[in-house]
Amino acid sequence: MPEPLKARKPEGKTQPGSKRRNRGDRPKLSIDGVLSVNAKGFGFVNVDEGDDIFIPLDNLHTAMDGDRVSAEIVRAVTGRKRVGRITTVLEQGSSQIVGLFRMNNGTAQVVPTDERFNKPFDIPHNGLSLEKSISAGGSAKSGSFPEEGDLVVVMRGKWTDPSRNPSGRIVQILGKPDDPGMDLRIVARNSGLAMEFPEEVDEEAARLGAPDIRAELSRREDLRDRLCFTIDPESAKDFDDAVSLVQLDNGLFELGVHIADVSHYVREGSALDREAFDRGTSVYFVNAVVPMLPERISNDLCSLRQDEDRLAFSVVMQIDSRGIIHDYRIRESIIRSKRRFTYQEVEDIIHGKEHQHSKTIHLMMLLSLALRRSREDMGSIDFDIPVPEISLDGNGLPFEVCPSERLEANRLVEEFMLAANLTVARHMARRDGDLPPRPFIYRIHEKPDEKTMREFLELLERLGLSYKIAGDLEPEDYRKILDIIENLEFKDFAEKVALRSMTKAVYSTDNKGHFGLAFDAYTHFTSPIRRYADLVVHRLIKAYAAAGPAVKEGNGRAVKAGDGSARSVSGAPGSVDIAARQRQDAEVLAELRRICDQCSKREIRATQAEREYSRIKSMEFLAGKVGESYNGIIAGVSSFGFFVELTHYLIEGLVHGSELKDDHYECDKDNDSLTGAENGWTFRRGEPVRISIESVSRGEKKADGGLAEAGRTG
Repeated sequence: MPEPLKARKPEGKTQPGSKRRNRGDRPKLSIDGVLSVNAKGFGFVNVDEGDDIFIPLDNLHTAMDGDRVSAEIVRAVTGRKRVGRITTVLEQGSSQIVGLFRMNNGTAQVVPTDERFNKPFDIPHNGLSLEKSISAGGSAKSGSFPEEGDLVVVMRGKWTDPSRNPSGRIVQILGKPDDPGMDLRIVARNSGLAMEFPEEVDEEAARLGAPDIRAELSRREDLRDRLCFTIDPESAKDFDDAVSLVQLDNGLFELGVHIADVSHYVREGSALDREAFDRGTSVYFVNAVVPMLPERISNDLCSLRQDEDRLAFSVVMQIDSRGIIHDYRIRESIIRSKRRFTYQEVEDIIHGKEHQHSKTIHLMMLLSLALRRSREDMGSIDFDIPVPEISLDGNGLPFEVCPSERLEANRLVEEFMLAANLTVARHMARRDGDLPPRPFIYRIHEKPDEKTMREFLELLERLGLSYKIAGDLEPEDYRKILDIIENLEFKDFAEKVALRSMTKAVYSTDNKGHFGLAFDAYTHFTSPIRRYADLVVHRLIKAYAAAGPAVKEGNGRAVKAGDGSARSVSGAPGSVDIAARQRQDAEVLAELRRICDQCSKREIRATQAEREYSRIKSMEFLAGKVGESYNGIIAGVSSFGFFVELTHYLIEGLVHGSELKDDHYECDKDNDSLTGAENGWTFRRGEPVRISIESVSRGEKKADGGLAEAGRTG
């Protein structure tokens, strides 16, 4: 496993001896956590146990977004979030911040580009001079002082007086805001994403050689004679999964999901491993990727390229026509992809285009439909929410935004990956004789909380749909709701609200199942090139297989929801020192908990960065649409107006209350609506409107609109 994270005090727990005195000399208990600041200025202290603590702007003291802090509660009201104030910054989150350099009344300042940092940094004279600076392209830039309007990186200094601006020193000059690719570099820097790998990581990757296939055959299953192929987007450069399918004499389908064996190259504790652990995941932007691993691995050694022998980790499942898995094996293997397909090529074959592999593709389609039906029988939820796909020209400027299309070919691959992940998770969740399951990483998704679900059902009722939940909430309830709204005008909007009502899926060592998929166990096995959790899952399966089971295993039998029985990874049965195993498992479990926490946090960081960059490009696109009118759905209401998502572009803009000139509108938060005091007109969340684009601010990443003619409802 990677090196452990530094030991810290438990977050969310009261610290001994940390009582403080306030007015009235009453003791206040200090609670530690990580501060998350909103662009509007207020923040929340995220704690491990209990609800987050709301921190008003005036109570932030000298803390910034991402800092680990101590806070004390100043007000607690039943049914509402606790209100607190920051007392101490325990550890800085971001030490370097990107901003615009300016001179303000003779004072050099840097204004952060990230709205979560809402104070400018004052730069003393000795913090201005640089021996050299680096431009956006990575080359040295002449001049030791920044110019007005330059984008720079400032190193935070000590900040003890909240009545004054924080101070810092400039450590890098990036260039001008309109330099090509600068917006991506800003988002990456603000998110703590490294665009380049450390030198030792690149050197270690360069030293990796091609495997000795003949030697590997002595311990791997040779699957090179199988008809297997990759199915990926046309723009893909790495191919980390391949699929194969044959129909056996007994009528069962034998599905193979073959994943690049990244763990063969990225060894535990290596420089590559430490960097992958730190990154946690690859981050995908509109036209670029910040990878978890260097290209030598992702685009070469571990890319399952056509007509080349590659090391893989294969899950081979025997499945009947009802989508029930009867048997399986998990093997280190060697494969040879016979064809590199794009999604569109497979889609064309599904719809009748002739190809030498048409028969196999059609069998795959039939099996994927059976697997989907089997999931639906369990109550699995299948969200089909389009996202905006942004097309950029050679200069990085957006020229088209349109909703994504989910092809049958995409669904086919998704079903096969789900089946493999489910099979691996169930295999690892089984008891080993009288011993509990070995420590493992699961992908869990817990049931939505009652309050959030109730708010969702109330929204549906305001839209004219009444749905009552009988007994405990089940995934089947969501699926029924999605069936009801399938052909309604507000389908996409309602699905998004449904998705937001659910909890966030995370990594955990506790197998709590996956509510959304209605699976009793689930993991991430299928993308070790881009997710660190998957890489560790591969290592664990190999290690446990090498150790062998504690008792001899029985034959496999049919499995469905809640039943994890079947054959397992190869490994010689034998005796085991139970006490030694328990000690070993305890150590592994502690390390896996740290890994789960890291991977979950890095996933959130990646999602936020991807959304931020998409928002920037969306605003650039809308800047060319000022004056035009579009249909949309009211996505949210506030005391200052309402937000509208444009139906075609899936981009959100604000209609400010000042644009509603015909009346004074009052906000009814309970009913998600604005209502005119005199005319009675209403604007409700979920209702259609037509608006015109009035202005776009690229810097603030927002678009303002007004009601187009006949744009209101009531």
